[in-house]
Amino acid sequence: MRRKAQKAEKTIVIDIVKLISVLLIIAMCVLLIISAVRYVKSLMRVSGFEIIGDSPYDREDIVNATGIKLGDKLYAIEYDDIEKKIMTECPYINEVEIKSVFPNTVKIKVSSLSASWYVKIVDDYYALDADLRVLEETTDNKKFINGNVPFLGLPNIKNSVVGSTLTFGESESEVKYANEIMDMIKSTTFKSRLTAVNIENRFDIYIQVDGKIDAYMGDTSKFEAKLNALQRVLNDSRLQGCVSAKIDLSNPENIAVSPVYDYSTTQEETTAEG
Repeated sequence: MRRKAQKAEKTIVIDIVKLISVLLIIAMCVLLIISAVRYVKSLMRVSGFEIIGDSPYDREDIVNATGIKLGDKLYAIEYDDIEKKIMTECPYINEVEIKSVFPNTVKIKVSSLSASWYVKIVDDYYALDADLRVLEETTDNKKFINGNVPFLGLPNIKNSVVGSTLTFGESESEVKYANEIMDMIKSTTFKSRLTAVNIENRFDIYIQVDGKIDAYMGDTSKFEAKLNALQRVLNDSRLQGCVSAKIDLSNPENIAVSPVYDYSTTQEETTAEG
């Protein structure tokens, strides 16, 4: 009986030793595989870039913004930091996704936004997004005009650094009223038709629509009602076919509309038909 017990104990010990041996072999194999993978990855060097998506930047600009050089270790790149860096260096880009593609390519997928406004400071022009972040600095505003980007006049612009939010206003009240006006304008149905918005003076606010309709809004009082009134006037048949128009909305309950028509064109067409 005692011998059987000893034999059973011996069998258990042998089984445990075998199990430990198997586990050690498996662990060593795993370590070898991990080491091999790391070694292979260390041999993979960046040899090219693939850029996907539309943006106003050249391929070279985006690649340079990454800071990645040909020959860098492909799998040693910290992509989160580089994605943030691209959006800082290329402000029009608002989304970036970077991944490594076997065996040695960096794939960069980008999406970009368009300028919502532009401002003028001395002799320079600055493109802004909807949140007034500076996207670009240039000495020529033709691209904004041709691209139907509306001009924005703000009170006391202080700081206009590309990649940062524009700062303006001598006082908190100036910033507050300007932001409130901007929020109301952004929610209008005619936002896409705007040519210019000038809120430099809170008592004399002007809006231009379609490059030919000048609306005097007066001060900031009842401004939402004034915007609603402007929307109604823009749909007025009196503005159909006009070459320009002036609208006084300083009192939304007593609106003055003065359209101007080019009768000479109509007369010439009538004469030609006759």
